[in-house]
Parts: sequence; C-alpha cells; structure tokens
Amino acid sequence: ICTGCCGSLLLLSLGPTEPWSVREKLCLASSVMRSGDQNWVSVSRAIKPFSEPGRPPDWFSQKHCASQYSALLETTEAPK
Repeated sequence: ICTGCCGSLLLLSLGPTEPWSVREKLCLASSVMRSGDQNWVSVSRAIKPFSEPGRPPDWFSQKHCASQYSALLETTEAPK
C-alpha cells in the first residue's frame, strides 16, 4: 500500500481493480489458445488493441494477463 506524495491511497501489485469486460476476457482466452499459457509477452501484445476505452496502459501487462487467465480457469469448468 502506498500513501505517496499525491496523498491518495494506492494498492500496488494487485492488478486492475475493475473487472475485465467479457470482450477483454474473450480476447485473452483466444490469445492464450494461440500463444499458450507460458508466453505472456505475446498474449499481452496481441490483446492490447482490444482494451475498453479509458483503460490504463498497464491493463494488459504480462502479470495481469496471467492473473486474469488464472481467475478465468478457476471460474470455468473447462479442463485446465
């Protein structure tokens, strides 16, 4: 947690606090199908053009993509 110079409370390294849209999740899943679940550089690059308006530049960072994909696997009945 950072309470730095701007005076606001920021949660660091937890990833995006807003939910990903269905479109973003579908793009993520499609990109993982093409690139695999170990190539987060490619996944991140491939889906950046499909972000919703107003997303921060790091919305599709490698770490956030991996975290969101892991969350998707937890909430679906698809084989892992």
